[in-house]
Amino acid sequence: MRTENMLVDIKSSIKQNILNRKDELRDIIKQERERKYPNNLQEKYDALFQWRGDLIEMYADSIVMDTQEAVKHVAKWGREVSEFLVEIDMPLDLAIDEIRYYRNFIGGMIRDIAENEGMGLKEFYELISSYDSVVDHAVQIISVSYMQKHKSNLHAAKAEIDELSVPIIQVSHDVGVLPLVGDLDTERARLLMDTVLSESSKKGYSYLIIDLSGVPVIDTMVSNQIFKVISALKLLGVETKLSGIRPEIAHTMVNLGISFKDTLSFSSLYQALEYIGFKYN
Repeated sequence: MRTENMLVDIKSSIKQNILNRKDELRDIIKQERERKYPNNLQEKYDALFQWRGDLIEMYADSIVMDTQEAVKHVAKWGREVSEFLVEIDMPLDLAIDEIRYYRNFIGGMIRDIAENEGMGLKEFYELISSYDSVVDHAVQIISVSYMQKHKSNLHAAKAEIDELSVPIIQVSHDVGVLPLVGDLDTERARLLMDTVLSESSKKGYSYLIIDLSGVPVIDTMVSNQIFKVISALKLLGVETKLSGIRPEIAHTMVNLGISFKDTLSFSSLYQALEYIGFKYN
């Protein structure tokens, strides 16, 4: 029957053996991954070199920790490394594949060392179960953290795109043009209201022309949002005109009972500008 101190010594030996072979393991796995993914990982070699080393160290450190301590260690590591993986644009499936590949490789090392040290079946089962639990937790933490970071980046990118999708063009000191392009969803409609009111007030517009020639569909939701913008602008003393309503859009609006009866509309932006007395150079 092995004493607790003997088991601690064996775990320390396993950890040290893994760390001593870190460079060797990294090279072996690098060659294997490049063979399996010849085009996906080559350009990320320098970044992955450090990440692979950190992964090996994390596995080695977890060997000598109790389960609760190892889980905390892995959670901290996983959150940090997930941000790094997103930054280098490492696909999540490839990252998880790497984690699992190391799991099998290092698991084999644990088995061989345990066998050489004469570790009993019960002790080996407890050790390998704890190790597997660490790897499973690493996969879970990285997957969740990666998706959260990726989702956050997508939201940030979408916000930047949305801001660019509501551009107000100042054509004279008191005339602005808002060319709408694409679908108008709820989030973009909110941004539309905020941007239009802010810019119109700041620039001191007397007129704002909303050009709809790039909007594919005008339904009740879109028309309600535009109507709210027009009403809010009126309170600011800004007179709104509509332009670019195509015949098929006009037909749809009539069928849906959509009306902008208090707002003049024009078939083209040129006509709207001409109506308010805009002078072309």
